[in-house]
Amino acid sequence: MNEPEIRDLLPHPTAAVRLTAPTTELGSLFDERLPNIADWLADAGVDPAGPPYVRYHRYSAEEVDVEIGIPVDRPLPHVRPLDQAEPDELAASELPGGPTAILVHVGSYDGLPQAYERLRAWIREQGREEGPPPWESYVDDPSEVDDASQLRTEVCWPLS
Repeated sequence: MNEPEIRDLLPHPTAAVRLTAPTTELGSLFDERLPNIADWLADAGVDPAGPPYVRYHRYSAEEVDVEIGIPVDRPLPHVRPLDQAEPDELAASELPGGPTAILVHVGSYDGLPQAYERLRAWIREQGREEGPPPWESYVDDPSEVDDASQLRTEVCWPLS
């Protein structure tokens, strides 16, 4: 098991879509939206600057409000900010900077709920509190990893 750590991150621009959907559809939403975002970036000549992510603005067993995106090398030209965009519209967003608790989860995505629980407990053990919504950065592409038990996902939780 990897140990959580606190990193001081810089804000990072992203290209993203935000939508609300049944929790059971999250995997298929990611699989559908991510290629669209990547294609738009390629057409606009904007380079990815990190692994794809999903940021959870709200999560329940029934429904999620998520931001699916890709960090980029510079702010997006001629694109509305995420808070002004329509649901599911490509928009300019930003992963926040500042102190952020990070846990590298190694294994299948099924283990991510336990990784969040572990990270939340660790944050509180440090005498800290969770801040803005957390996100997952998918370090490894599942199509390029032979064994799902080797997938690496960074669980990132800004601190208040």
